[in-house]
Amino acid sequence: MKLKKLFAIFISVSLLASCDFMDCNESDYYSLKEIQGSYNRVKQFVTDVYGYLPSNFCNIDGAMLDAATDDAVHIYESSNIKRFVNGTWSPNYTVDDQFANYYNGIHDANFYLENLTGLKFETWENTNDYDNWMITYPNFEYEVRFLRAYFYFELVRRYQNVPLITKVVTQAEANAAEPASAEQIFNFIISECTELSTLLPVDYTKMPGSEYGRATRGAALALKARAALYAASPLFNSGNNKSKWVTAAEAAYEIIGQSSALGYKLDASFSNLFGATNTASNEVILVRPTGTSTSFEAANFPMGVTGGKTTTCPTENLASAFEMATGEEFDWNNEAMSQNPYTGRDPRFYLTIVHNGMTWPAKNAVEIHEGGANGLPLTNATSTGYYLRKYVNNSISFEAGSSSAATHHNWVLFRYAEVLLNYAEAMVNAYGDINYTTDKCGMTALAAVNAVRGRTGVNMPALSDILSSDEFLKRVKHERRVELAFEGHRFWDLRRWKELAESKDVYGVKITKSNDEVSYKKFTLESRKISDKLYFYPISNTELFKNSNLKQNPGWE
Repeated sequence: MKLKKLFAIFISVSLLASCDFMDCNESDYYSLKEIQGSYNRVKQFVTDVYGYLPSNFCNIDGAMLDAATDDAVHIYESSNIKRFVNGTWSPNYTVDDQFANYYNGIHDANFYLENLTGLKFETWENTNDYDNWMITYPNFEYEVRFLRAYFYFELVRRYQNVPLITKVVTQAEANAAEPASAEQIFNFIISECTELSTLLPVDYTKMPGSEYGRATRGAALALKARAALYAASPLFNSGNNKSKWVTAAEAAYEIIGQSSALGYKLDASFSNLFGATNTASNEVILVRPTGTSTSFEAANFPMGVTGGKTTTCPTENLASAFEMATGEEFDWNNEAMSQNPYTGRDPRFYLTIVHNGMTWPAKNAVEIHEGGANGLPLTNATSTGYYLRKYVNNSISFEAGSSSAATHHNWVLFRYAEVLLNYAEAMVNAYGDINYTTDKCGMTALAAVNAVRGRTGVNMPALSDILSSDEFLKRVKHERRVELAFEGHRFWDLRRWKELAESKDVYGVKITKSNDEVSYKKFTLESRKISDKLYFYPISNTELFKNSNLKQNPGWE
């Protein structure tokens, strides 16, 4: 059986072979025996499984996922991301449909685990690289299992009840697969990650050819903590079973309690987390490398800047969520704040959002006011009054004669600040006391949030220790919004909290300039349609036609 055929026998009900992802050609026709006899071919197989990991760098028709939330809009009406919020998506007209894609990844993982483990590569025993291969190779099995668990996480949060398949199956078996419950899927992920956290290495520094972006012990624990948090959240925990929150808190503390041994701590520089060298940060747990390019900068430099064409624009909703540096809530009804809205804000504001008057991306201050160099009525200028800064590398220039080169981009999948916020949310829901600890959870929920707020370089005031649990939970949700903005979390947070209705109204800021006087006014940009069916994706009718055992999600029938 040839490699191309092997890839085509996949567990997804899709008819698309994952071979397309690999851009196969005639040289890819290897027999299974030929793959099993070559360490390099086996390694390439594992690399290709990693290729299914997501990256949110404008991956939905040129848009970031946050453009489907109240934190951002996509400036181009033709973008598919608009269908998330304008009511035009359906089982016949899906958007971000990852059902077949992740099942292709799961198939490849299952294929590896059934056919490519326990190999000896005897033909190569006398080569110089053999000993190094045999140090690295056994770990591939654990990495692939981690990836399979991750793919199931992506499926369950989109579609809830999906087939749980852990072996290679035929097309007929795939088309008859029964869906497992979301609870079963979460339990599988948590169980796998629990075992993998004892098998995966802390890092790869002691392995030959050390590479970043590979699954580690910390990555397994981080996926376990995130999966447990989702399983405990209202969308999946309708009876508010407190034991699920306890499980989520304990899972997060497994990382916190051994953070020193794992090598994790909050980075003193928030900006370090989103640049070309973010893999060097001790806060980063796992990234998805996407190679060197300038496309993200071209897509997000302000309109009016050479090479910039604008795509994802932060909203006033997000801008207002950033507090004053004093910890006071920003308020448009406060005259001093509304007259100088970008003075004295949370330092993360300036590292996330480009505002009127900011020097960006080079020496000139952006002019977002009406009639300014980067504002309306310039075609495709921001409609919200803001441009994106987070992840955008301003060392790149599209000016004629510029010597700047394409830079590395690494999408953060897990980082330590998220773990702390996961922990705080789980602890307060589990115990209803922001100052509570247990034998297994030795940090208070309050301390976890304040660590994120108080990191060097941010230094936001600590939250009060007399907040009620309900008040504190609101602050945790707020903290997730500003800390994790444009990292692909809010889209899912609003769903797992069952708080989509709060994202209905989207605001911008109108900026006008008369002589040297600049004025700012908040306005309603749009009001979106929200319904309960939006909490899960529709399963495409194509998939339902192939497998009659699949059940459509509520509201999409």
